[in-house]
Amino acid sequence: MLKWRLPVGAALIALLGSLLWLDGRMQGEPSSFMPGGQVPGGAVLAGFALLTLIPLLAAELTRLLRAGGTRAWPLGASAALAAGSFIAVAAHAWNLETVATWAALLPLAWLLLPLGQLLRGRSDRAVADLGRWMLVAVWIGAMPACWIALRAGVPWMGLVAAVLAVKSNDMGAYFAGRFLGRHAMAPWISPKKTWEGFAGGLAASVGVGAWAGVQCGAGVGAGMAFGAVASVLGPLGDLAESILKRQAEAKDSGRLLPGMGGMFDVMDSLLWTAPAAWWLLGTASA
Repeated sequence: MLKWRLPVGAALIALLGSLLWLDGRMQGEPSSFMPGGQVPGGAVLAGFALLTLIPLLAAELTRLLRAGGTRAWPLGASAALAAGSFIAVAAHAWNLETVATWAALLPLAWLLLPLGQLLRGRSDRAVADLGRWMLVAVWIGAMPACWIALRAGVPWMGLVAAVLAVKSNDMGAYFAGRFLGRHAMAPWISPKKTWEGFAGGLAASVGVGAWAGVQCGAGVGAGMAFGAVASVLGPLGDLAESILKRQAEAKDSGRLLPGMGGMFDVMDSLLWTAPAAWWLLGTASA
């Protein structure tokens, strides 16, 4: 496991670094399509996410739901719904309000499905459809787009620091839990997560979050606040994915990344923390 985790992790870091470098190089280039006639920050990252990340997350979510005995929408439909939400959030951050409005029409129109079930008196099916909508449109569509929205308003190094604040929580929790862990948080979902690990993750995330606040121009206080919030939302995202995996009786969400599992396994904590990053680090620096 470890022999794969290290090289795959290094490859992912190199890929992210290359995308950020290209994103920084493209930012400010002439573009008649964008407001101000320039390519905004996050455009390259958004294009990559739409072509790779969103379809992969949609595929893994669909697979987990079906393996757990839950009806899922066709993969193409789920990917389109997630993409509509992603584009709506990113376009709003770039002040492309017309694009954002048209993109939002797809996920909003999708809500007619649970409404139709409710009008037929099928409340159980309405709740199920609404749950599927939340998983696809919000979890794997709007949430990752919040990282693009953050990048639109902060330097690329600010985005790196914010991501590290989230991932430092994972690392701090791992080492503290491994050497000090005694009391399990939710053994029925994830028996390896402990309260001692949570404390270690909190300390690491707040520390790196302070640096992220400076890099984003939001200040140390906003950065520490983000680190504290991320130390709660990150594990919740991990636990939420663990519920799906347990229901599906799967160890990982996929086999795309040897030693790490699937894209969901890598992104679980980053998805739930993305809105907080945009709110605490993006708006504070605006």
